[in-house]
Amino acid sequence: MRFSDQMLGAIFLLAGLALGWYSYHLPAIPGQQYGAATFPLLIALGMVVCSAKLIFTGIRSGTGPLIEFPDEMRNPRALAGVAATILLILFYIFFSRSLGFIPTAIVVSLSMFLILKVHPGKAAMLAVVAAFACDFIFRTMLMVPLPSGIMPRLPW
Repeated sequence: MRFSDQMLGAIFLLAGLALGWYSYHLPAIPGQQYGAATFPLLIALGMVVCSAKLIFTGIRSGTGPLIEFPDEMRNPRALAGVAATILLILFYIFFSRSLGFIPTAIVVSLSMFLILKVHPGKAAMLAVVAAFACDFIFRTMLMVPLPSGIMPRLPW
């Protein structure tokens, strides 16, 4: 999928305006001339200026299609892969608290491996190893609290 300069400029213009609006409401630091909003406002200003330049350049260069779809996007298998990825992300969001990280990660990883045509035995082994490895790394090294769900607390 290819976006025109006008479309990308409009998307980033909206993102810059949203960031500016959000950062404008951040609290000030007592006794300082600047607050928590200073750097986000500068980034938002840069996004707005650059997106305006993108829109102007796109309009000046000529009007082509705003979004261009390549031939690969018409492939039903590719569209099914995109839909499956979105559905698996939603599955993780809705079920990770009740099932826990490890079972949910195994289901998501195994499903993606099978969609990518990995041998089922190898896919199952990789999904289990990857889920436990990610759990270990995120819980112990990065100190990220992952949902336990139905899984008992592991020794790490």
